[in-house]
Amino acid sequence: MKALFFHTVRMLVRQRDVLVWVIAFPLVLATLFHVMFANFDEYYRADSVSCAVVADENYHATRATFFREMLAQVSAEGDDQLLDVREVANADAARDLVLSGDAAAAITVDGEGLPSMNVSPLASDTLDQSIVRAVLDCYRQLYAEMKQVFLAQAGAADLQAPPTDAQLEAFAQTPGADQAVQAFMADAVGTQQVDVLRVASSGTVRYYYALMGFAALMSVTVAIHSVSAVRANTSAVGARRQVSGTSVTRQLAVSMAASFAVVFACLLLAFAYMRLVLGVEFGGRDGLAVVAIAACALMSVGFGAVLGALPGMPVAGKVGLATGITCLCALFAGLYGEPAMQLADQISQTAPWAALINPAAQAANAFYDLTYYDSLAPFFSTVGVLVAMAAVFFVAAALLMRGHNYERL
Repeated sequence: MKALFFHTVRMLVRQRDVLVWVIAFPLVLATLFHVMFANFDEYYRADSVSCAVVADENYHATRATFFREMLAQVSAEGDDQLLDVREVANADAARDLVLSGDAAAAITVDGEGLPSMNVSPLASDTLDQSIVRAVLDCYRQLYAEMKQVFLAQAGAADLQAPPTDAQLEAFAQTPGADQAVQAFMADAVGTQQVDVLRVASSGTVRYYYALMGFAALMSVTVAIHSVSAVRANTSAVGARRQVSGTSVTRQLAVSMAASFAVVFACLLLAFAYMRLVLGVEFGGRDGLAVVAIAACALMSVGFGAVLGALPGMPVAGKVGLATGITCLCALFAGLYGEPAMQLADQISQTAPWAALINPAAQAANAFYDLTYYDSLAPFFSTVGVLVAMAAVFFVAAALLMRGHNYERL
């Protein structure tokens, strides 16, 4: 049995389609993805937006102090710089910069210290203008909240709306100013940027997960060759095995074990290459990812056993059928770009049963669950689906291979 196992393994890894489609192709496609997605995330990062600020009396007034400080903060050089602020003397100079395209927007400050923006009529609603608008809206909202709290204080009852600079400076020296600050800070909410994932990830990892699903389903060719080598009506090797001293049941068991070992090793090689060489994250749960690989390999061997047991079809036809099924299932798993990924998401939402019976989608979901879910329940549910698929495939293969009689060998 041991000698038969290693002989079957050697026979499988020497098959040309196994070498090309099961071992080499996932590595090549993963490398291609890595090259394509190398700067993908950079496209979604906003560069600093150039804008012109009219530095007139209103801009330099006391009531605009907070706004000037805010602009200085968001325009400070660094990785998180939002604006590239250019101060100009008057509105005409700012308008010229906007119309020439050197500035996305012109910012002016009114008598109350509130900013507003003007844009070119030739280019409105651009991404750069949206960034400037978001910054100004955030400041105006914060200003309104601070104003409401300050004017609610007893010492501010006599202030005008809006108060003059002299009144603000006088109010700042009274106890009411300290009370207003304390009242505002009492309701302040501290924010901190957090990542809901355990490790930093990227939206492109889903394509690698879909590739793992494709590789798992493409590995059915391993079991096809393994089963065909045992069947008497598919190859000369199978005919000789039928008359050997080892029972067909034991031969099939060894063939399935050897197929599982080869498929598991190939998928593990693809996983190690993605994880260690390309730096693809699997949710920081590499150990459980190996469990998912084992479930994918089991499903692949079962599916390959069914195709290998189909009567009246040559091995080349079975491999071609497996390739067609794999490519079709990979389409609905989102492998072929953003439109395919959107289609896969739509199917998952509107027809979850279709995604449930798709082996490639379930294989990809096993790795998706590790990355995007805190709980392991979705992961083990997906692994259970893969194991159930494997059980159904093995039962179907057993029914197809049971009680075959041959007129001659």
